Amino acid sequence: MKQISKEVYALLEGIVNKREKAMKAGETANSDLLGILMESNFREIQEHQNNKKIGMSVRDVIEECKLFYLAGQETTSVLLVWTMVLLSEHPNWQARAREEVLQVFGNKNPEADGLNHLKIVSYHDFHEVLRLYPPIAMLARAVYKDTQVGDMCFPAGVQVRPPS
Repeated sequence: MKQISKEVYALLEGIVNKREKAMKAGETANSDLLGILMESNFREIQEHQNNKKIGMSVRDVIEECKLFYLAGQETTSVLLVWTMVLLSEHPNWQARAREEVLQVFGNKNPEADGLNHLKIVSYHDFHEVLRLYPPIAMLARAVYKDTQVGDMCFPAGVQVRPPS
């Protein structure tokens, strides 16, 4: 497991370093989460006279990348599994959902535009599944260096538990 963790870290470090070099060369790449995170961090550092103690370190950025990827994967899989479980427990809703999907998409692969036409299989239904079966009850983050967020100061060693 440690070897996998090292490989993931090295891979992400390469991606972050490559993106950082591109940003310093004037190329903007803020069309994805990593780009937006790094652009925001880059501006924050510049606003404080290039004081790198203010912004996120490369390690911080890598940890955020791991968090978003793994959390996104976990929440999506839990959401889909519990949706299938609930649909199997309620065959009438399963039949209605199947009928609606076939009516909107027919035998074609689903497309993003068609998703807006779904009423039974909707965003709100997924929220209900997440309400009943949240993938995580609480997420804790450790602050390993003094951090200022707006008016709040978090000293090193403190655990922060944002609402889930």
